[in-house]
Amino acid sequence: MADADDVTHAHVNRASVLAVFRAAYEAGDLAGLVRLLHPDAVYVTDGGGKVLAARKLIHGGERVAEVMVRTGRQWHPDRIDFAEVGGELALMFSREGRVHSVDTVQITDGLITAYRRVINPDKLVRV
Repeated sequence: MADADDVTHAHVNRASVLAVFRAAYEAGDLAGLVRLLHPDAVYVTDGGGKVLAARKLIHGGERVAEVMVRTGRQWHPDRIDFAEVGGELALMFSREGRVHSVDTVQITDGLITAYRRVINPDKLVRV
């Protein structure tokens, strides 16, 4: 079982990775995003069939970063806040006063290995 120091370190590491990711995302910094993503990272979206979302998994850190930069330019979030989701720190993207997506990540050895974006409006109602 993990001790309190391990849990605290994991939380600090997650917060640090997400803070750097948010800054790179907001700046449209492709190279910065690539540095944070594991080369085999995967990007998953959940639109619930109600909004436009990637239908297939996107594989590869560079490809995921390219998609993130492109989507950031397309839908211009007004705010990106930290939120606790499922007991872990996540990113909450808002536009025009409404939550647009909630993004969770899996981090291994300081790199994002999985990036999951929920944009299904039925699920975001509870946020």
